[in-house]
Amino acid sequence: MSDQPKPTYPVIEHRTGVADQRWFRTDRVLLLGALSLLIWLIGDVLLLMFASVLLAVGLDGLAAGIAKRTPLKRGWALALVLVLLAGSLGLLGYLILPQFFAQVDDLWRTFMSFIERMQEKLSAAGWTETFLDLNEENGREQLAEISQKVAGHLATATTMGLSAIASLIILLAITIFAAADPELYRRGVLRLFPVHRRQRLGETFSAIAHALRWWFLGQIISMLLLGVSVSLGLMLIGIDLWLSLGVLTAFLTFIPFLGPIIATIPIVIIGFAEGAQTGLIVLVFYLIIQNIEGNFIVPMIQHRVVNLAPALLISVQVAMGVLFGVLGLILAAPLTVVAMIMVKMLYVEDVVEGDAQVIVPTSHQ
Repeated sequence: MSDQPKPTYPVIEHRTGVADQRWFRTDRVLLLGALSLLIWLIGDVLLLMFASVLLAVGLDGLAAGIAKRTPLKRGWALALVLVLLAGSLGLLGYLILPQFFAQVDDLWRTFMSFIERMQEKLSAAGWTETFLDLNEENGREQLAEISQKVAGHLATATTMGLSAIASLIILLAITIFAAADPELYRRGVLRLFPVHRRQRLGETFSAIAHALRWWFLGQIISMLLLGVSVSLGLMLIGIDLWLSLGVLTAFLTFIPFLGPIIATIPIVIIGFAEGAQTGLIVLVFYLIIQNIEGNFIVPMIQHRVVNLAPALLISVQVAMGVLFGVLGLILAAPLTVVAMIMVKMLYVEDVVEGDAQVIVPTSHQ
């Protein structure tokens, strides 16, 4: 009995290890699924928070620049930035908004008049028919249904307007608090990770803040240049709605690639509503402005941030627009910047290239 060898259980231990690994992988998959569901449910809130962070990064950059070049401390520099921005927006609104809203009303009337003329021409050619015939017996019923739909749309628009105002207030509050003490929130996020990873994550956060700051500055410069150029150009061409179209172009330019393309539609329609020759002049002028912006202004800014591939960015914009609406479309570009920097630093440099550096080829004797 004493000569009998002691039993070993390598297979049982191996199976237990495999089971543990499978359980760990299943656990991670479930966690990833739960996080994805959470993002889907509160995606709008997360996007609102990211928009606040983006604005806070821009304010922090302005305040830091003023504090570096003046005797002002950072807190007073931030207060000065907020006062200057509020004063500039108030003055701009006082000078431009009355004329802008008047031109927006004219823009809508001109647009609808253009659509009606096109419909009349198509009807005369026999290519379309009138959808609503008031001479028919059911004309009043159709008008009643349309009135009910319009009332429903107005109620929805009112609710969305109130929700937008509340979101704007929350956005401004988070932005100001985050810009007032960004290090507080930075340290709080870093404490959620292991100590040995905090330095690298801090470097990643700094790189993200630097890239977002320059991206934001580049978009503001593009908005101002395109808005002013389009307004002046349309005014010289003789388009009465030059101010509203210029402001619309400036705001849409904040959305890279897709924004300027969308802005082309009302500009070209209003141009051709004035006549074929005017429409062609407006189209050529806008294409020239777009080429100048795309070939000179954007490259000067992009060399300081991540170079976004157009196909990748447009794909992300379409996906974010479908999933989260207008806010997702607006924030798709900065989110892509953040994702690319995190992948580059935390995966490519730390995992892929980090593993490659550890492999030392052995020489054959």
